[in-house]
Amino acid sequence: MRILVTFAVDAEFAPWRKRHPFVAFPIDLAHRYFKESYFKARVGPSDVTVYLTGIGWTLPEYGLKKLFEDKPDACVSSGLAGGLKRSLKKGDVVAARFVSSLDGEGSIGANTRLLEIARECGAKVMEKCITSRQLLGQAQFKQAMGEFADIVDMESSKIMSIATGPQIPAVTIRAISDTVDEDLPLDFSRILDQSGRILKRQLALQLARYPNQIPALIRFGKESQKAAERLADFLDCYVEAIAASGAGIPDRREQVVAR
Repeated sequence: MRILVTFAVDAEFAPWRKRHPFVAFPIDLAHRYFKESYFKARVGPSDVTVYLTGIGWTLPEYGLKKLFEDKPDACVSSGLAGGLKRSLKKGDVVAARFVSSLDGEGSIGANTRLLEIARECGAKVMEKCITSRQLLGQAQFKQAMGEFADIVDMESSKIMSIATGPQIPAVTIRAISDTVDEDLPLDFSRILDQSGRILKRQLALQLARYPNQIPALIRFGKESQKAAERLADFLDCYVEAIAASGAGIPDRREQVVAR
């Protein structure tokens, strides 16, 4: 079984990468001026490819489309997400039946079999993940978005959309890093670049402006690390369960039911 797993940034991938012998390989994109890479390892009975998309809706499509040319048996859009429902706690692993963008583009259904396997491995299957172009860091905005979705991220709608072209069975699975009633300690859109690296000057400016947020920032970092470790636990189970499910995953997707 060949499984493609995406994360936004290395910090989300790191706990899983430490458990398996992932090796980096360059992606052959002759027309691009910058280099991209992917990671490969044998995880149980499966060949797993990991691609780091970067943060946000404007993720580069070239590398992901190139990897889809090899027709993986399944694609998992993974990483961390914000919870939009009070029933979701930090570290919960959520599989979304549908993903859509905050801009109102149509919903994309998850692969039904991948969703079933996620439930069997302990994920909470919920209705919708919404992808926002902007980071939703304030509780009041997350509470408002909770009327329309269960979790929010910044990449999955784009990834799922790209997967529909070559008809790759795909699903969105995220671990909750922050809850609906929680303000993020800082404006991370100002202190992280797209690859997730900290912009030291911007961080210093933010901390100088909000020094009382330092304890909350440290606590948030530790809790996000725990959520990433919970996601790694889940992925170990999930990859093995996908391989055990059979020779292939039919491309059957969740369908919106008219009401």
